[in-house]
Amino acid sequence: MATNPFLRRLQLGLPTLFGWATRGYFIPYRYAGSIPKAAERQGFPWIEDLFRDCEPGFLDLLSDTETIVDVTKRFDGAEPPLPRWQQQWFPRLDGLAAYLMVRRHAPKRIVEIGSGHSTRFVAAAIRDGGLDTDVTAVDPAPRADISKLPGVFVLRSVLQDADPALFDSLEPGDFLMVDSSHIAMPGSDVDILMGRIIPALPAGVFVMIHDIFLPDPYPESWTWRGYNEQLPVAALMGGGGFKPVWSSRWISTRCPDFLADSSAGKIPIADGIPESALWLRKD
Repeated sequence: MATNPFLRRLQLGLPTLFGWATRGYFIPYRYAGSIPKAAERQGFPWIEDLFRDCEPGFLDLLSDTETIVDVTKRFDGAEPPLPRWQQQWFPRLDGLAAYLMVRRHAPKRIVEIGSGHSTRFVAAAIRDGGLDTDVTAVDPAPRADISKLPGVFVLRSVLQDADPALFDSLEPGDFLMVDSSHIAMPGSDVDILMGRIIPALPAGVFVMIHDIFLPDPYPESWTWRGYNEQLPVAALMGGGGFKPVWSSRWISTRCPDFLADSSAGKIPIADGIPESALWLRKD
């Protein structure tokens, strides 16, 4: 599969348009030309205000880094099954927040939709904390080998084919971690998650959603991906039933001085790699 965005769109788009195979979505819309280009799209001012109000909580979690400096050094250049900072899929603040959230809240059960490097951070936190936590990863093809991680059951399936009862076991304090297709279409995993699973979770469950740039729009360089997941995520927060407890995007873009002065700021990250984990708590 091509890594160049233009070639990738050709490889996936042409079979879809000609009906040879379904490799994505094409949505005819007469007034598509009226939609602002990515560089002209506006952010979400009300989410800006919401995250600013939640910033003390974000910084409080970040301050936990000072208690695990030895751990952050252990992950520098680490080999599997340990997590490592030198990867682009779940970088610095995303991996750090996952580790810190597990250590702070000690969930009994974690369900992941999409897995790989995030699972390694979670498993490391469980081991380091001596926790009795079960992890179920729903993923047809994990990006990183997690098959040998203790306490992790890998369900090689798309969400649409998974047993809905899997989510009924989540209790207050447990985690649902989502790194899905990022595409909200009828019947997609995002549709099922945002419309059925997440609203039905009991109060007190924590939800992590990856690749969320709120309160900003998606980066212009990501336009070719067609992601739209953060639109229903914004609506979810707008209902008032989910409290933001962490935003990698906010910390990296609105709190650069605090980050630079913390131990987290010394964790390596490649230039241009976005940090985009959003954690919510169901109220």
